[in-house]
Amino acid sequence: MDEKALVVSIENGIEAVHFEKEECKSCTTGCAKIKNSFDISNPQNLDVKKGSVVVIRASKKAQAIQGLLALFIPFLCSIAGYLLGPSIAGLFRKTISNDARAIFVLLFLVLSSAIVFVITRRKPMPGKPEIVEVL
Repeated sequence: MDEKALVVSIENGIEAVHFEKEECKSCTTGCAKIKNSFDISNPQNLDVKKGSVVVIRASKKAQAIQGLLALFIPFLCSIAGYLLGPSIAGLFRKTISNDARAIFVLLFLVLSSAIVFVITRRKPMPGKPEIVEVL
């Protein structure tokens, strides 16, 4: 997903801020409505100056890691729920039906998705956003 950001510093790397509101995108003066700054990279070596409005997106590496976390881990956990359902039911001396097996799949899927959600909110994703275009 592409987002617009305002470059606030180019001294020790490029530092930018997100725009809080839509009307802030046409403003190049900093104010309290602008969120905290973050580092961005310029892999295409575009001409960037302080006060430039740029379009940024996540790097390919960050997108790959996000895809693995968001899709692959819950998918594997749902398969584990399907395979481990009979063993878990056996601990309670119960036989498992197809309906119960489906419940285990959904339970493992929901739990793993919730864990991924919590982890990604507490730890920042690796990599820096990249400048795609200078406006």
